[in-house]
Amino acid sequence: MIAGRAQFNPVRPALVAALICAAPLLAVAALGVFGPWTDYMAHIARTRLPAYLGHTAMVTGVAAVSAGLIGVPLAWLVARYRFFARSVFEWLLALPLAAPAYASAYGWYDLTQPGGPADLLPTVRGPIGAGLIFGFALYPYVYLLAREAFAGQSADAYEAARTLGARPRSAFLRAAIPMARPAIAAGLALVVMESLADYGAVVHLGAPTLSVGLIRAWAGEGAIADAARLALILVMIAFVLFALERSQRQRARQTSASGRRRPPRRVDLDPVRGAVAALLCLSPVLIGLVIPLGRLTYLAFHAPMARDLFQAASHSLTLAILSGLAAAAIGLFCAYALRSKKPVAVAAARLAGLGYAVPGSVAALGVLVLLGGLQSGLDDAWTRLTGVQFPLLLSGGVLALIFAYQSRFAAAAIGPSESALQRVTPTLDMAARTLGAGPGETAWRVHRPMVMSGSLLAALLVFVEVLKELPATMILRPFNYDTLAVIANNYASDERLGEAALPALLITLVALPPMIWIARRITRQEDAK
Repeated sequence: MIAGRAQFNPVRPALVAALICAAPLLAVAALGVFGPWTDYMAHIARTRLPAYLGHTAMVTGVAAVSAGLIGVPLAWLVARYRFFARSVFEWLLALPLAAPAYASAYGWYDLTQPGGPADLLPTVRGPIGAGLIFGFALYPYVYLLAREAFAGQSADAYEAARTLGARPRSAFLRAAIPMARPAIAAGLALVVMESLADYGAVVHLGAPTLSVGLIRAWAGEGAIADAARLALILVMIAFVLFALERSQRQRARQTSASGRRRPPRRVDLDPVRGAVAALLCLSPVLIGLVIPLGRLTYLAFHAPMARDLFQAASHSLTLAILSGLAAAAIGLFCAYALRSKKPVAVAAARLAGLGYAVPGSVAALGVLVLLGGLQSGLDDAWTRLTGVQFPLLLSGGVLALIFAYQSRFAAAAIGPSESALQRVTPTLDMAARTLGAGPGETAWRVHRPMVMSGSLLAALLVFVEVLKELPATMILRPFNYDTLAVIANNYASDERLGEAALPALLITLVALPPMIWIARRITRQEDAK
């Protein structure tokens, strides 16, 4: 009775997900290799490309070092010590991810520029300033992954080092850090890839990176093929980082300890040291979130309101909600593909997971090339059949934006969905089938309640990322379809930070509630392990 019922086949959905994530990148690669060569690329190679590469290296290097110096010690402090408000700080430290880096850049630049309230400090500007902004905005990636690694380590290695006479700092550096290295490397890779993908912060702070060069080649010169070649350089850097991170993770699998794990015991700090620890935890939240947002709030109250603000807010919310729902569906399909163990389905899901390594400007450029090619093909075919040009339908729009967002962010939805689906054991499936439930009924009545929270986490992660996304939106948005990020960037480009403040502030205020939920859920899950 049960054997004859159709089973869910995850291969086709996984292939569709892989196509969504990989097609824009393939289109960019094809255009970059086979597209027409112009004098503009030769000019860029002689003049601006060295500066783009230098700024990219400096910005990402400073971002990685600062994020590591902030995130790793705080992760150790929260995971291994008990002090005042530790349970609050363990999720509060993740909240700077709610603010886009360009919002922090606007706030800190206005504070430290000549004549600003903090002009005694060096002006936050240039590649070092941009790198520090990224460090304080993105350190939560390192903190969350390192905290999970430290909390999951057995106490044996650290205590053995202490028994052999090592001081706490030496034991931390020589025992705890090497075991957490793959997690730290993964966090640093995310920091660097986000820094590579940014446009708003680096262009405002005068540190043009490859991402800025790509936008200028496309928008300023109309040299799409040359923009694709700059995009390929970006992608190669991102994939080298991705490969290094994967190798670290693979090494972790090969060297992880087996057998029983003795969980570490948190050490109680005395009141004085506890106060110092709390101050250390509070500092990056103040620098990365509270202070720049406070300055933006001041500017927003002392400047005219940006035009069409409510319409831009509705556009941002519409795109973020639709993209979050679509990404949750893609993540769930890929999770089922990975669960099936079918080689084709697993390979397709893994290919879809590479999308996060592709910067938003590259994904958008790929979508633009794809849609342009399809439009051109339809024009030719329709003109031959009817003698009339085919209507302009595929040059861009909301669907094109959502396509680009999925190519960029759907990979972030796979992990939460896969983790949620792992809670559905084969025993539960067998029990449901024994009771006569088919695949559809099993998925609805057994799987759905158990994977719902994971799918919600995936949707909210993408919701927050799409709210902050700027370069892809700039490239693909329809005419007069501004988002909060685009409005903020337009005003900031005209040095009208007062008008740019409220849109940037609204992005963060909308992103904060889901980010709080995400951070608390992640930390609760880690504490439960």
